[in-house]
Amino acid sequence: MNPILPNSTIGILGSGQLGRMFAISARRMGYRVHTFSPESDTPTGQVADFEICAEYEDLDAVKDFAKNVDVITFEFENVPFATVEEAEKFAPVRPRGEVLHITQNRLREKTFLAQNGFPVTPFRHVKTLNELQKSIKEIGAPAVLKTAGFGYDGKGQTKIKTTGDIETAFANLNGNEGVLEAFVEFEKEVSVVAARDL
Repeated sequence: MNPILPNSTIGILGSGQLGRMFAISARRMGYRVHTFSPESDTPTGQVADFEICAEYEDLDAVKDFAKNVDVITFEFENVPFATVEEAEKFAPVRPRGEVLHITQNRLREKTFLAQNGFPVTPFRHVKTLNELQKSIKEIGAPAVLKTAGFGYDGKGQTKIKTTGDIETAFANLNGNEGVLEAFVEFEKEVSVVAARDL
């Protein structure tokens, strides 16, 4: 991929507060910013050079968006994978769509990390109440049951302290697949953002 130099156009899929901060910094460095989101007058759109308001499933709109930017990124991990796959046909997407696909789902993410030698807390894939009951016996309590997808900032998570919490925790999945993780006591949480040149 060729360098993305100032005066190039960066496309952002998603248009929230993180995208806004990204867009402000990019514009200060001399880049143009186009945003794509189902909503209009968004935090990112308010500071972008151009804002497209269309559904993520509108692949014709995604194609038009991608053809008018030099590189694309996404502002959050819940952009549909099919949207990113379509965009990748017309402009480079960073991180790649494959990375998004892995990070959108806790089971895929934890499996990928474990297969590549990263330490992860013990976990089990849960689709049924029986699987959850069996998994609690294997992992032990306390544990945390998380939705496999669309969870963030503590949403989609239920702590299981005793076996009496199992049915309520399973009901909180609302029919979605889950990931049961051993509970880990920790003193602090640190988030790290890393970047590299291409």
